[in-house]
Amino acid sequence: MLADILERDRDDHTALTTREQAHLDAHSGMRHIDQLADGITLATTGRLDRYLDHLAAEDKLTPDQRHDLAADPALTSLALLLRTTELAGHEPAQVLEHAVTSHSLAGAHSPAQVLHHRIRTHLDGQLTPTIEDCTDLIPAGLDEEWQRWLAHRADDADTRRRELGTQTAEEASQWAVEALGPVPEDLLARSEWEHRAGWAALYRELADHDSQTDPLGAAPPAGLGEKAAIWRTAHAALDLPDFGAEEGELTDGQLRVRVAAMQREQEWAPDYVADELSDTHRQLERRRTDAQIWTARAEATDDPDDRRQLEQAAAQAEVESARLQDRLDELETTDEARSAWYAHTAVTRDKAERARAELAARGVDVDTSDDRVTAEDWLAAHHAEQSVEDQHREITETDIAAHHGPFEAAPAQVSRGDATAPPTLDTTRDAIARAQAALAEIEAQMALDAAHQQDEDQERAQQLAMWSANDSAQEAEGMDRALGL
Repeated sequence: MLADILERDRDDHTALTTREQAHLDAHSGMRHIDQLADGITLATTGRLDRYLDHLAAEDKLTPDQRHDLAADPALTSLALLLRTTELAGHEPAQVLEHAVTSHSLAGAHSPAQVLHHRIRTHLDGQLTPTIEDCTDLIPAGLDEEWQRWLAHRADDADTRRRELGTQTAEEASQWAVEALGPVPEDLLARSEWEHRAGWAALYRELADHDSQTDPLGAAPPAGLGEKAAIWRTAHAALDLPDFGAEEGELTDGQLRVRVAAMQREQEWAPDYVADELSDTHRQLERRRTDAQIWTARAEATDDPDDRRQLEQAAAQAEVESARLQDRLDELETTDEARSAWYAHTAVTRDKAERARAELAARGVDVDTSDDRVTAEDWLAAHHAEQSVEDQHREITETDIAAHHGPFEAAPAQVSRGDATAPPTLDTTRDAIARAQAALAEIEAQMALDAAHQQDEDQERAQQLAMWSANDSAQEAEGMDRALGL
């Protein structure tokens, strides 16, 4: 009987979990945007063919050119580019007509590739998507039924975007606070903060991106026009750095080095404790208020037993307040160290984010290591090669190592702890130790930079003095020649 009850309870719990997950999936940004994007794809199927047929009917394309375009494998890429131009605010039919009529297509091996190149060249720097809300993703010129269906999907996506913006503000998520600053108290400023965070939160849910240190991750492929437009809008909303001419001249390897440099800086970063700091503030105020209330009630009551209990409660609240104050001081130390680290690594972070943006534009996902050989791979291959050669190599004195004691085990990696668990004394000490180590690292780097700057200043001063002496000598020599000496 008990087993049957437990089994039914387990089945009910599973069914409830399934229903809750189905509800979340039905209301997720991923579902709304995927439906919107799929609907747009279906609604615009054959649109490029209609554009080309119209140009052929107006004799702007010859029958042979129209036939060649129909058979060109690059036609799909051309259609995706026209969709990108539309999301950037251009009229795709006019863009295509300009590309067709600007120069002859005679002799083109792949006319679709030629048109693709002409459009990209003509609209260089003008292909960034510009949308105010998700209804801007809907193409113009669709029939009324499609327009109405897509508008409902876009409204659902915008509703979800606003919900996520509010949720992000309530949770004060680390990625949002570090990108936009603390959640404002002013209602108008908070509304703007939520609007900007909402775009990023929508894309994060769409891409299933959960990093707390990288707000958006890599840009989606260029062929995913709607998702790329949302990523670009979120990128602008967070005011993240964009790549420029300098990044465009770097190789993939050089860009990866910049990303890796920031990853090394992350290794000695103090813990992010802003949420815990805020929570501790609230707890401290509450316990102090409890102590004051219970003390006042103890003084006002005439019952000795009640007075004793209230005094004990007030004393316990004072003890808790003292403990929370100590914890608050430690968290403030860690938070200040985090702020100092964040400011100290600003240049490295900016270069890394610009490098990420450039790599994403090249279609390179820097977080995926499938396309590159890591140091561990090289080391493993090297050891494997050595182990084969060692079977046939003569042993020399240099191969014999003197050991004066047992081998020492590598130190265990210190866990940063569970962010959802209450802090223990050990995790607190670890956080303080990391903060102190970070401050020491910053001081050491600043001292090193100052020493380098001093050396450069001295070298520059010596160079200027040498140039001045040379100029004076040349002047004197010229004067002597002028006087005939």
